Amino acid sequence: MPADVSFRAPTDRDRGSADYLGLLASASGRTGSALQSLAVDVRGGLTTIVAFVDGRLVGLASYEAGTTGTVLRHLAVEHGHRGAGLGRRLVTSVREAVQGAPLLAETDDDAVAFYRRTGFAVTALPRDPRRPHVQRYRCVLAADAR
Repeated sequence: MPADVSFRAPTDRDRGSADYLGLLASASGRTGSALQSLAVDVRGGLTTIVAFVDGRLVGLASYEAGTTGTVLRHLAVEHGHRGAGLGRRLVTSVREAVQGAPLLAETDDDAVAFYRRTGFAVTALPRDPRRPHVQRYRCVLAADAR
């Protein structure tokens, strides 16, 4: 793990940075005006935690707390910092913020191994006929999981 790592809510400056938008693009697959629209939606309706390494924004998790669980909507770590435990620590930060609730997420083949390693129970979802080549998964981390 890098020496100087911190986690906090993003500031307005963070939200307008290229690093923040790049992470949101990585998590969502959106670009251009669709990415800008998503950034506005995330700011207005989701809680976000950002990760910094040596003062540089390198990770983010946005989530929505509900009555039956907390839905992790976006999770991204800059490519050069993957594998250092930042994604796991972002998940832990979300869990600490919403204690006592299961954490729910959906992902595809690109990230399903991360969710399994982090302790989520993973179930394949029925394929969407509009995108039959893409397998999606439902990931659940029980409230009492360690």
